[in-house]
Amino acid sequence: MAVRKHIVPLFILILLGLFAMKTFWGPHFYDGHDAQAHIVRLYQYDQALKDGQFPPRWAGGLLAGRGYPVFIFAYPLPYMVAEGFHLLGLNLAVSLKITFILAYLFSSLAMYAFAAAYWQSRRAGFLSALLWSWAPYIFVKIFITASLGVVVSYAFIPLTFLFLYQVLTKPNLKHSLFLSLSASGWLLSHLLTPIVFSPLIIIFILVHWEKSPDREKAIKFLLISLLFTLGLTIWFLLPALFELKYTRFHEFVNFQYSQHFVAFKRLLYSKWGTGAPGWSDNPLSQQVGITQWLAVAFAAVLAIIKPRNKVNHNLFPIILTFPLSIFLMLKISQPIWDLKTPLQSVGIPWRFLSLAVFIAALCAGYIIKIFSKNKLFLTVIFLLLTSLTLYANRNHLRINQVKVYTQEFFDNYTGVATGWNEHLPIWVKDYDLTPPKEKVEIISGDCTVFNLNLKSNLQSFSTDCSESSTLQLNTAYYPGWKITANHADITDQVKTNLSSSNGMIQFSLDSGQSLITAQFQNTPLRQTSRIISCLTLGLLVVLFYLEKKVQANHRSN
Repeated sequence: MAVRKHIVPLFILILLGLFAMKTFWGPHFYDGHDAQAHIVRLYQYDQALKDGQFPPRWAGGLLAGRGYPVFIFAYPLPYMVAEGFHLLGLNLAVSLKITFILAYLFSSLAMYAFAAAYWQSRRAGFLSALLWSWAPYIFVKIFITASLGVVVSYAFIPLTFLFLYQVLTKPNLKHSLFLSLSASGWLLSHLLTPIVFSPLIIIFILVHWEKSPDREKAIKFLLISLLFTLGLTIWFLLPALFELKYTRFHEFVNFQYSQHFVAFKRLLYSKWGTGAPGWSDNPLSQQVGITQWLAVAFAAVLAIIKPRNKVNHNLFPIILTFPLSIFLMLKISQPIWDLKTPLQSVGIPWRFLSLAVFIAALCAGYIIKIFSKNKLFLTVIFLLLTSLTLYANRNHLRINQVKVYTQEFFDNYTGVATGWNEHLPIWVKDYDLTPPKEKVEIISGDCTVFNLNLKSNLQSFSTDCSESSTLQLNTAYYPGWKITANHADITDQVKTNLSSSNGMIQFSLDSGQSLITAQFQNTPLRQTSRIISCLTLGLLVVLFYLEKKVQANHRSN
């Protein structure tokens, strides 16, 4: 789209977004539910990078210094962005807050781009962007729960639908490559929200593919997008999916959903709170939003009144998914959740609020498009929905409390920076957050330990044993650790002791001096997936260059 004619609505959206984020200005962090976990993770991410891990996989300071594989499973893109700001000299808190702010602003602009193109209307684009970025749910995710991955994914959701729409209606390589980039950004920001949006994605593709001017071409470029998306994200996806079996994820997470269904009246309206729903006397709000409900209801009525309007074709895949998003948050949907499908990994049913809000925002754009030829109705409805959206969220634009995290806090932190301890290695049965008295313990025998060097991914020390001895390095074992004694691989010996050592690295030594090294390496799966992603990225750059060159030749001719 030509940028000049969109400057005014984009500028207003940025101003409104900065106003919404006004309580974020300052050098310190805040007390959101996941805020502590994120700032601890970023600290560990920074340490892992400095230790030579790229990408970081192992957080050596978690689990009371025993280590924890959080970065194999936690969405990587938000921490990459925040770490970039930190490397520029900003503190951890400011780096995370800037990431939140930029993601929030970009999500608003991206929704404007999608809705303006989808409804062919700047006013529709503006109102959709407003209802998307000024919804109770997103303010809950930013200010109350501090859900970094969800907020960053918000920036990529509208972009993915924009390029998906373009691939289906105007299929070409350029749109296909941009779809790959946006979908990859989405997956690397939060792996669960694509599952939440999958019903809409499927219906959206089916409806618009059926009307595509070239169905075969659309399918071809969709497949190209899919392949490039998999290639770009496989370095994260494959280890995250296939290494879950080495963790206690299914033990802790798979059945959390049964405790998190929402009463329908709370979706209609629930007052602003700060506590966890179901556990707190002051639970957070789980409402879709007053304006959002009105937009969906009004759009449905208009579609019934004007069934032959051509714009309804674009509304159909959108509004059809709204009842499903509501249904899956209610207790009556539990039989669906009980089925062993990827839905269980979503964990919290009210995550479907993001889908409901997205649909409501697009419904608002539809309403504006329908009345585009009636200036009086258009002005009244536009001002009414805009004013109501801003007014309804007037008390949602704030953090609860500033919280200061000092270096002393990071030095003494003994947790795992995940809500349910879900990535504990399966061999760690006794969840102990007490720091071990010694990093290297003498379990039996008589040994002297010296020259101890510790990094997150490389730990070494020397021993002098007067007799055969058993030692324990208080680092949790996880696939990728290779342990050597005088350069001889003793990893298999460590594996046989895992059940008796509570998952720690335990081994036996003969009398005499030994050099022990424990190094966290890439497994064949991690290494192969990383190579595939690097090759895919290189190919993507080449194709973008060739596409640009072809377009330049066309213009010159």
